[in-house]
Order: sequence, then C-alpha cells, then structure tokens
Amino acid sequence: MQRFTILILFIFITSCGGNENDFSDLKPTYSDFENVWEERNLFGKVKEIEFAKTVYQYQNKDGKSNKIYQEKFTEFGALSEKSNFNENDELFQKDIYEFDGKNLIRNISTNKKGKTNYVLNIKTDTINNTTTNEWFVNDTLNSRMNLFYDKEDLLTKKVVVEQNDTTVTIYEYIFDKSNRIIEEKQIQEDNDEPIYHNLFTYDNSGNLTKSITKTIWTTFKTETEWNDKRIYKETEYTISADEKQHLDQVTEFDKLYNPRNIRIYENSELNREIKYNYRFDKKGNWIEREVFIKEHFAKSNVFIPIYQETRRIKYWE
Repeated sequence: MQRFTILILFIFITSCGGNENDFSDLKPTYSDFENVWEERNLFGKVKEIEFAKTVYQYQNKDGKSNKIYQEKFTEFGALSEKSNFNENDELFQKDIYEFDGKNLIRNISTNKKGKTNYVLNIKTDTINNTTTNEWFVNDTLNSRMNLFYDKEDLLTKKVVVEQNDTTVTIYEYIFDKSNRIIEEKQIQEDNDEPIYHNLFTYDNSGNLTKSITKTIWTTFKTETEWNDKRIYKETEYTISADEKQHLDQVTEFDKLYNPRNIRIYENSELNREIKYNYRFDKKGNWIEREVFIKEHFAKSNVFIPIYQETRRIKYWE
C-alpha cells in the first residue's frame, strides 16, 4: 500500500505514434502505484502535460480549442505543479507541491477568482508511523487530520478535527491465505455499522475480479475481466436497498488501459454509448483523443463526434 496523496493526468507532442498494438511491450500498473505516472497511466518520465479540449459546435467539427490545465512532474514521478484555466484560457487556480526529498510536505493552492489561499501542511513521523495533515484557509487553521498506520503501512485509524467536531474512523482488514485484502471496514467510533464495507475477490492469478462497496445507503459492485494479464472490461452495478442489481456502465479498454467504448445504462437499459479514437506518441501515451456518442435513448443508430482532447507532453528524457 502506498501513502501517496495523488492527483491527475495529461501532455507536449513528441511524435505521431500508431495504435496501442505498437506498444505491446508496455503494461499498465493497476494498483500499488509507486508514483503519479503509474496512477495516471503515463509511460516514460513525463515532465509536463498541457491538456486542451475542443467541443464541436456542429458535426463538421467546428469549435475553439480551450486549454483546461497544465501539470508539471518531478524527476521521480510526483506532481509538482498544476494550473487550471477558464474558458478564456486565463489562469484561475494554481497548485504548488513542495517536497522534502521525495516526501510531500506542503500543497499551496491559490484561487485567483475567489482570492483565496489554501495551504496543506503534511508532517510524517516515521518512528510512530503517523501522518498529520493541517489545512489552512487564508492563514487560518481550518481542519486537522491525523493518520495512523501499521507496520505494513496500512491505514488503521483516522482522526479529523474540524472546528469543535472530532471524527474518529477505525479501519479493519481481513486477508486471504496469499495476504491479499478481501475485506475492509471503515467504522466511526460510537457507531456499530461501518460507513464503508469493501469486499474484494481475486482469480487464481491474483487479479482483482470483483469489488463491492457497501455504504449505509446503497451498494456498488464492479466486475473486472482480464485477458493476457491485462484488464479489458469493467462492468459497474448499483444494488439498491431491496437487493435488486441495476446495471450502470460497461467500459471496454485497449491494451494500454485507455477506455475504448463506454455503454451507459439507465434502469439497466442502454441509454447512450461513448466511443474513443486515439493517436499516440512514441512513448505510448495518447496525445489526441476524439470522442463520439450514440444516443440510444433517442433511437440513434450512428456515432456523432462531440469533442476532441489533446495532450501536449514533454519528457525528462
């Protein structure tokens, strides 16, 4: 288990690659991430990403490209800076991440529109295996969170102090014979029922094939299908209080774990379908993605282009 506080994606065009089959030697990392690159499904030592989106006004693909955000990464794969932009490509929020070696110690966030400054200070005690997070808003302490870990670096307790309220959450785990987590409970003190109850199922190769999250209100289930040690399909369900299972979404992936096709359901009936076409750079990261939609609820039989996303990527190498 990793203790990373991790965040998001995206890219400077390095070349015009082909399709995902040209990168059969690359394999995505699906869990236990060692850095942000792995969590964001990025290949190579990414230095900077600029993400832009063009929403088509008509089927002839007219539209203006807008810069959405820009991200910068350290040489060891941590997020060091993120800038968000409005519809006029103007900066409205910026986050800076500071490190002591490879350990994140501070996140400074500035909201230009609201003229608000947020600071997250992170203190790690390696002797007692604890982490303290303190959030400040315009230099005033807003909340504090203390995290306690066991010898295996698993979270065992979380204490959140906000104004005059203190919330204590206990984490409990059950393992199988291969030392994999098959059950996790999050229980708040003075409450017998867990606020989250997670169940995990694996195949004979150790791949996660089913995960169930039970809350006080509802239950969510995801079934994961594998082929040649790669995830190629995920099916999501909601289980209501009457224990009826409702199909929500089916996502099919390419070999690099990029969504290829998403079918979205309403009351277990196919409502709409989204298709993605990609262009890749030489590292195996997508640099252009065109998105199409088929509206089954409107009895449509064709995919209509709706927007295009681009990622400009720079590398440390």
